[in-house]
Amino acid sequence: MHSKECRFCYKPRFHIQDVGRGKYKEVPIKRRHYLPLIPRLKRLYASMSSAPHMRWHHENRREPRVLCHPSNGEAWKHFDKMYHEFATEPRNVRLALFSDGFSPFNNLTSPYSCWLVIFTPYNLPLELCMTTPFMFLTLIIPMPHSPKGKIGVYLQPLIDELNLY
Repeated sequence: MHSKECRFCYKPRFHIQDVGRGKYKEVPIKRRHYLPLIPRLKRLYASMSSAPHMRWHHENRREPRVLCHPSNGEAWKHFDKMYHEFATEPRNVRLALFSDGFSPFNNLTSPYSCWLVIFTPYNLPLELCMTTPFMFLTLIIPMPHSPKGKIGVYLQPLIDELNLY
């Protein structure tokens, strides 16, 4: 059974739609399609072809001042200093999030768009982490306009899933 109100803004999640003959159904006010991420990450470690690459960022350090992978960047090094325990385990997964919207009907005047949220693991070598097999579509948000500041509400199932581990 689903709750009748949003757990963040406490507004109703559904509106009643007349389907005819005195029948009504609940229709979500906003939708999103969520595809779980954790099983796909587990498959990367289960596969003999991808498992060795999941430690690449830790085993293939480059010389200082040469930026060829995000693991060579200052932000990555700062994160490693702040969370040393996380950084010492090379199998911990580091993810990049990408989001973009498009109009599926090829009509820019149409008030409908689709927003995609894609993740890729940065543990992999650069030539792999930006390729299609390692880019995981996690959310599809169909709506008439950009989710902007409300993206956190749509990402909540992913946050809950990642907090389990």
